[in-house]
Amino acid sequence: MTDKIVQQLLNVQKAVENLKIFQNDPPYEITKDYGFIKFDENKLDATSRLSEHIRLSLETTAETVVKFMQQGWRLPKPDLIISVTGGAKSFDMSARLRKIFQSGLVSAAITTNAWLITAGTNAGVVKEVGEALNNYRYKNKKHGRDVPCIGIGSWGYTAGNDQLINQCANISINSITTRRTRSFTKHHQNQEMHSIRMDIDEQYNVRNYIVKGKQEKRCDLEPNHTHFLLFDDGDSKADSVLRLRADIEKCSRNTNMETTAEGTAESLIPIVMVLVEGGPSSIRTICQALESNTPLVVIKDSGRAADLVAELHAYYSDSESGGGGGRHLARPQTGFAKGGSKDTDINAILVKARADIAGLDKVENDLCRILNERKQLVTIFKFDSKRYRGNLEDAILGSLFNAAKFSGDYNEQNRRTTELKLAIAWHKFDYAHKHLLTDTTISKWKEDDLRRALVDALDRGHVDFVELFIEFGISLEKLTTEDLEQLYKTTSISNRLPLKDNRKPAIWTREEFYLDYLHSIKYDVNKNKSLLESKGNQPLGKSAPQELFLWAVFLDRFELATYLCSKTWNPSIAPLFGAHIYRRAARLTADLDIQQQYEENADQFDIHAMSIIDRCLDNDENFAVDLLKHSAVAFNHIDPLLLARKADCRSFLASKCVQRYLDNKW
Repeated sequence: MTDKIVQQLLNVQKAVENLKIFQNDPPYEITKDYGFIKFDENKLDATSRLSEHIRLSLETTAETVVKFMQQGWRLPKPDLIISVTGGAKSFDMSARLRKIFQSGLVSAAITTNAWLITAGTNAGVVKEVGEALNNYRYKNKKHGRDVPCIGIGSWGYTAGNDQLINQCANISINSITTRRTRSFTKHHQNQEMHSIRMDIDEQYNVRNYIVKGKQEKRCDLEPNHTHFLLFDDGDSKADSVLRLRADIEKCSRNTNMETTAEGTAESLIPIVMVLVEGGPSSIRTICQALESNTPLVVIKDSGRAADLVAELHAYYSDSESGGGGGRHLARPQTGFAKGGSKDTDINAILVKARADIAGLDKVENDLCRILNERKQLVTIFKFDSKRYRGNLEDAILGSLFNAAKFSGDYNEQNRRTTELKLAIAWHKFDYAHKHLLTDTTISKWKEDDLRRALVDALDRGHVDFVELFIEFGISLEKLTTEDLEQLYKTTSISNRLPLKDNRKPAIWTREEFYLDYLHSIKYDVNKNKSLLESKGNQPLGKSAPQELFLWAVFLDRFELATYLCSKTWNPSIAPLFGAHIYRRAARLTADLDIQQQYEENADQFDIHAMSIIDRCLDNDENFAVDLLKHSAVAFNHIDPLLLARKADCRSFLASKCVQRYLDNKW
């Protein structure tokens, strides 16, 4: 853990200096208030969950902030940005709605590899987000991943911010790094690492952050966030960062670079805002979001601003459809006369809301104007609504589809591509098959777009999507060496099979797995090396099915690997490789539950291989026996029976075909 802290501090320090990130006081001085936060007084150890923070001038540009998150914090590129806004103080929400909100939000974030962005304060809706993340981490200790949750707030509004000030004039991390890289005896190395641990915990930017009791006009930080951007303008107003937060969210969407046949292209990362309760500040926030074509999901019945927006949206939608209601919510009962003028009707809604929302009069005109203009970007979520069956994640997906259609951010081709990405991320196969990939629409697609979508489906392990793409002519052979490299790099570490000596390389590659799993069976790990060392856009060609099958096994995509068996040149031999790899993985892990799962997967591949070879025997005995006589060309001329013995494939060795072959041989 200590090594990671030192390396991360080096990354942050370098980014701060390169990007010239200033703090407000004193002006034009490079900030030194950054590092890690520990939200308890316990001693730093391997179980400590740390958050990162940085203090920046409010004059810092959004572009600089986004570059810092990429270069300093090394945040992974998201597939979706979810911005949550709403009540800054305690509010009443039913237990059922609270549970649906928390589980739906985290489910959407996990499913789509999202960033969550909030105000970062330990109150109101932000506290609900933090509790949702904490519950998820508790339930998924072994295999869960940490969702990046970024709090964008005011330094002056942060209670106890004096605890986050770096007291050292300079952060001399380089001296630690130099000491760490020297050659030591074991005794001196242990002494040195102990010294580093003490340095980091007490001196080098790991802050114990404890706020006891409330501070007037201030709020403490929510402890379950992973990162905090704290902007300083010398003031303590929470609202001072709203405009910059909107700009950061907008700028974060421009980090999606994709390689096409024509070169490198930029596509916008989808974003959605979720409104829960809220007051005037939240109304300003959603107005800025809608003007930037950000879709909005409103949690109806959460109170104040959310309920007002839901009521106004229903009115504007109802008016546009001529009062038919149709696909919209029923028109709310506001107490105004049927057939009244539009201004009178809207005023009646606002008069009722002013009693609960102090300061509404300052923002209501903008709210009404923008809601009327951008109502297609607003989705109302009601937990007992039949439309979304109580699933917040479905409402979020629906809002993103609406944004792709109505926002104006996309041309026709980009809109289809964005919708397909969302459908794959959410595993909405029926929607994609019915609306996006049909006999009439397939001719409108660019081959590069479908190739990248196939890679995405492989990465997520969605067999049905992979089958559909192949059905429409996007063959595995068209995938490139760069696609294969990305598949090894991008998949979550928790899904990979273990490497020898518990290695965790900085960059995961095909070669790491081949050396650990295939060297013992005399498999030429340099096979196709010339291809894989060629230019990134070189097609994999005929080696693609085997390469992707082995990738799926190494990345523990069992269902996908089973499907890809049928696409290899030797579908009766491929499962034997799967069995061998899983047997070895079981020996490399210490977790008994995981060992058992690996052994079960190996047994399934063994049975699968037996089933295929016996079906061959039933159809053509000579052909089946020949498969056993000759080495497997597609798999480096390996002897099938030798591989079966190495992999302990007893079902395969006891199969009718193998027994017939042995009888004939003797």
